[in-house]
Amino acid sequence: MAPELTRELIEQAFDRMGALAASRGLMIEIAVYGGSCLVLASDIRSASADVDAVFLTNRSAVYEIADVVARQMGFPTDWINEAVRQTAPPIGNPQPNLFPFGDYPRRTEGAVGLRVHVPAPAYLLAMKILANRLEGDLLKIQSDQSDALALMKITGIDSRERIIELLKQCYPNIPGILEPGLNPRISAKIDSLMDGYVRSSQSLDPSWNAGRGPAIRSV
Repeated sequence: MAPELTRELIEQAFDRMGALAASRGLMIEIAVYGGSCLVLASDIRSASADVDAVFLTNRSAVYEIADVVARQMGFPTDWINEAVRQTAPPIGNPQPNLFPFGDYPRRTEGAVGLRVHVPAPAYLLAMKILANRLEGDLLKIQSDQSDALALMKITGIDSRERIIELLKQCYPNIPGILEPGLNPRISAKIDSLMDGYVRSSQSLDPSWNAGRGPAIRSV
């Protein structure tokens, strides 16, 4: 059974990736999204099943190094994968605003071989709202809603109008974003989020321990 990836396990794996890359004279860079980003940058989640990432440089080397780390740590071969590349961002849509999160290996005087970036929390919120899950996948649907509610609190994006504006900003080329032709699935998800947000008003706000700013790059 594959281990759940806690923040410490993820960063231990990143330490190994960084050390291996540095030993090859490389500096590789990745952007981390999804649940693994929430594990690293916030207290919204304590663990993730895998690491959703986009390999920004040296993609073939990242795959090779990740395979070595998988064998060393007993992880599945897809412990870090680029499945999220299809939605972060789709072709033709603005690039997410990325912030440096950490250099690896940590706690060393040697060369850094891995640099990790994360998106702004507002971009993650847009991704969570657009996530299209199978109707029977209740656990993932519930997880997406819980994550989105927490990200609404972090970003202060707390109205239907502001959510739709965020989606238009991040995904202007995806059909069904603009009202009055808003996709019924997206509209229903926003309504559900607004109801959940009102009900969660008394709960503690989550923390965000990484860069903040606009959801997309200004250039």
